[in-house]
Amino acid sequence: MAEPLLAVRGLTKRFGGLVATDRVDLEVADGETLAVIGPNGAGKTTLIGQLSGDLVPDAGTIRFAGEDVTALPAPTRSQRGLARSFQITSIFPEFTALDNVALAVQAHAGHSFRFWTPARAERALREPARATLEQVGLGARAAVAAGTLAHGEQRQLEIAMALATRPRLLLLDEPVAGREPTSRSAWCSCCARCAAATRSSWSSTIWTSSSRWPTGSA
Repeated sequence: MAEPLLAVRGLTKRFGGLVATDRVDLEVADGETLAVIGPNGAGKTTLIGQLSGDLVPDAGTIRFAGEDVTALPAPTRSQRGLARSFQITSIFPEFTALDNVALAVQAHAGHSFRFWTPARAERALREPARATLEQVGLGARAAVAAGTLAHGEQRQLEIAMALATRPRLLLLDEPVAGREPTSRSAWCSCCARCAAATRSSWSSTIWTSSSRWPTGSA
């Protein structure tokens, strides 16, 4: 049997006397979408933080793509193909939507392309950034300052930034938080279409939610 893309064993995180994750075991196979559902305070964001490398577990192991990544920091895990969105939107509000995604492309590439060339003229940054914005439905908003986008659009932008790193595993922490119930199903369907269109680079997803899995999502 093939080794799962992600294998977690005994993952435990304490904050003083509070046990946020208690000996969690889980596996995610290539191409699988896993939903982690629970009420606020259940430890979902703490779990995502440990998987991404933003939090250090007190016990347990995390294996990703056959490698023990438990002790690796978040930037190294990102280079390995692990990307996340945050429960609280994390973008650069003064930059355009396109600039935000281009920065993610550049960060994942690990270099500054041609040093003396203005970043906004660098096709190797801009073209994949535009394509990713189109995937999440923000193609027409590329030139808009991120801070002026509607809350739901900012969530879409953050996910575009994660997708731009070409992850093998995408961690979505409350991606529909703040969205109207009527728009959640449409956004979930958008995520499913992105997964299908980019299956070679984005193979699996862990999705957290404080409510039931939205109707119409895949």
